[in-house]
Amino acid sequence: MMAAPFIPPASPHSEAPRARHCVTVAGLPFDVVDTAGAVERLCAAMRDGQRLFLSTPNLNFLVAAQRDGAFRQSVLESDLSVADGMPVLWLARLQGTPLPERVAGSTLFERLRAGAGQALLGRPIKVYFFGGPPGVAEAACAVLNAEAGFMQGVGAHGPGFGTIEEMSTPEVIAAINASGADLLVVALGAKKGQAWIMHNRAQLTVPVLSHLGAVVNFVAGTVQRAPLAWQRWGLEWLWRIRQEPALFKRYWGDGWALLGLALHALGRRGRGK
Repeated sequence: MMAAPFIPPASPHSEAPRARHCVTVAGLPFDVVDTAGAVERLCAAMRDGQRLFLSTPNLNFLVAAQRDGAFRQSVLESDLSVADGMPVLWLARLQGTPLPERVAGSTLFERLRAGAGQALLGRPIKVYFFGGPPGVAEAACAVLNAEAGFMQGVGAHGPGFGTIEEMSTPEVIAAINASGADLLVVALGAKKGQAWIMHNRAQLTVPVLSHLGAVVNFVAGTVQRAPLAWQRWGLEWLWRIRQEPALFKRYWGDGWALLGLALHALGRRGRGK
């Protein structure tokens, strides 16, 4: 029996709530949408100036959300939640609620950068990078502007390693708003990035907000994304470890947690809910 669709709570910061078809995986909502559909949603929000908080849960999100209520709530209150990770698709299939495809945040950014959605928007997307290692946000902004393509870097800020409050001064928020950005790419680590967005989204005027941690590194060229074959087989994590060995501990723990989540998914399927 198919699990009942999940109806996420309406975000108080969304300007034009719309019906969503979602399913629940490990307690988090996932919109039943493919990459093209997600691109359309993002570009429509940019065109209309509609607030849209995009969350991109992967296996690490699923694991962390089991223990951190505030982190889980940030996904529940997002306006679009996509399956950024093959393990999410595997779990959805195990419990009998398959999702159309993996919709990685990095892929969404790449598609937008390549011109997807321009039929709706009809102009370059203005991007502001917030976070990342020292100097990387500025480098990513420069790369986009050197391309003179479908994206324009309109600002960058590396806030360092302070608290959420220290990274949220009126001057910081004013600079982001004054940039006229369509898309704010936050890169502070998943928990901190989601928390920063939740803390500041009422004051931000940027239409599309998302924590896309690796994107700033990919654009700047400091880290290379895994080849497509590795992505399709769910091995992007192994490619990331090759380039960033410090990620091994996180992936090792998430891998063991996946076994427990898989058993739970099978249990949900057996119970028909």
